[in-house]
Amino acid sequence: MLQVGLSLPRCPGGAAGAFPMAEPAAGEDAGTGREAPGSCPVTIVVTSEADTWDIDTSSCLGCGQFVDWDKMPEPQQPAQIPRDVLSRPPKELKRLAREGCWAGSHAGRARLYPRLIQQVSCRLVTPDALVYRDMAARLFGTPSVSSHPLPEFLEGCPMPTYCLSPHGVTALKKILICVGALFPDITHSPLLPALAALLLHYSEDEAQCFESVSRLIASNAPHAGYIDQSFLAHQASCMTFGDLANKHCPAAHKLIAGATENVLEVYSEWLSWLFPGLPFGYAVRVLDVFLLEGQKVLYRIALALLKQFRLSVTPAGLQGSDIKAELQAFVRNIAEHVTVDKLLERAFGIRLFSRKEIWLLQMANRKALMESGITVVQRRFYTCCEGYEPTVLLIKTTKGEVCGAFLSSDWSERKKSGATSGFFGTGECFVFTVRPEAERYEWVLIKKPELAKAVPRSRQRSPSPAPESRLGSSRDSRSSSPNHLAVPSPQRRDRLSPFLAIRHFLLPSKTASMFMSGSRDGIVIGGGGGQALSLDASLLWGHTEHCETFDNPPLCQENFQVQLLEVWGFQSA
Repeated sequence: MLQVGLSLPRCPGGAAGAFPMAEPAAGEDAGTGREAPGSCPVTIVVTSEADTWDIDTSSCLGCGQFVDWDKMPEPQQPAQIPRDVLSRPPKELKRLAREGCWAGSHAGRARLYPRLIQQVSCRLVTPDALVYRDMAARLFGTPSVSSHPLPEFLEGCPMPTYCLSPHGVTALKKILICVGALFPDITHSPLLPALAALLLHYSEDEAQCFESVSRLIASNAPHAGYIDQSFLAHQASCMTFGDLANKHCPAAHKLIAGATENVLEVYSEWLSWLFPGLPFGYAVRVLDVFLLEGQKVLYRIALALLKQFRLSVTPAGLQGSDIKAELQAFVRNIAEHVTVDKLLERAFGIRLFSRKEIWLLQMANRKALMESGITVVQRRFYTCCEGYEPTVLLIKTTKGEVCGAFLSSDWSERKKSGATSGFFGTGECFVFTVRPEAERYEWVLIKKPELAKAVPRSRQRSPSPAPESRLGSSRDSRSSSPNHLAVPSPQRRDRLSPFLAIRHFLLPSKTASMFMSGSRDGIVIGGGGGQALSLDASLLWGHTEHCETFDNPPLCQENFQVQLLEVWGFQSA
């Protein structure tokens, strides 16, 4: 499987200065290279499970300087934070945050954020700064450079670095590695990397940032979660956002539905509109309120963005365009459409929007997803495989047996069957064993062509647009004869052989051409009278037996447990 690598700079030998815990001096604010608030570009790093980071631990702990101040936007106005702000009633505190009371001071945020997070109700046993220092010392050592894998929950998740310096990026990755070690139950969390990056801008050291992130992860406040920690929870949040959009933004929802066949696929990226979609100046204002009110704020901001998007485009302008790309581009340039103050005003102006309503929708959607059997492992399998054609599937069982399949078609073909589970693929597919013995089992018609006879020209169907027209294949004079089977010419190697195309044959039954199938229930390779290879929804348990498509014996022990599963993908050069 092709993977996207990640290379991040090592920690520099020393810090340029201390994080400002008081108002910056006049000299520090001077300069002409600063960007306007909200205009700072966001750096995205896409991670993969196989990636590793080199950690230079010689001077990171206790450094306190994580920000590239040339990228950091200037505060919009002088800070006017009341001295007794933390003693104010919750409602007044929320009002102050929404109005941007501490948006005018980086130092003010640095003082307030840890104190606000300390007020979050969380589990009794929650890792704190001391635990982080101990864990970091054991993981990364003291003087040397160490190499550590990324936590699995970061696989495929965008990790914005915002205004962090290279030293700050190094600190961020160390924090996330420790989060993965101390919170092994986290399996999928797109929000967590962005949240840690934003908090690190206003943390005096790595340990303080880690403790803040840990408290948000371990929050146990009723109906007020902060961070989704599983694919099930994230997918339920996407469905919940769709329900809320349909209710509170009907015009925008109708616009999206008219521009795409799969509305949920568009809404599945709703969190990325905020983080890393929004520029830093907007994202940190969202964080101000998020720390006080929880996930409800994110739904409100995303709905306000959706409403603003509808006002900025026309239905005709979206015809034939990539709606997901259009939304991401709109959010990146949000400063051209609405100020951050106006965006928050519109978000909190949405009426009849309660935390309990969100919680009930999430619970209902979780239940629906659990009944349909969706799993994070299955989602990763399809996400990684789609776009590659062909692919090779390799399975090693807990008994040490190795088998697999060569699969000719893109796994995205499964979507053409809709909600039903249908077979697809071509006669180029085959299954094989590697251990204890190497054997290959091709399509039954290759070894036993007498099972089918060629279709007369008068009865052949017109070739479908895919895959032959996509490959640009052409038919020569021999292919028109019912007595000949055409062979692709050497100069057209990308042309599928008609010998492997089902439409050229009268098959005794459809069970002799059941190549590959994928659904929420699992994966099946080879069908007809049995299944050559089948894996359950968790991809942990499998079954193998004789099937008519490949005329194979069981490829290993009939009922087996998967120890290792690999998929290798290929693309045209």
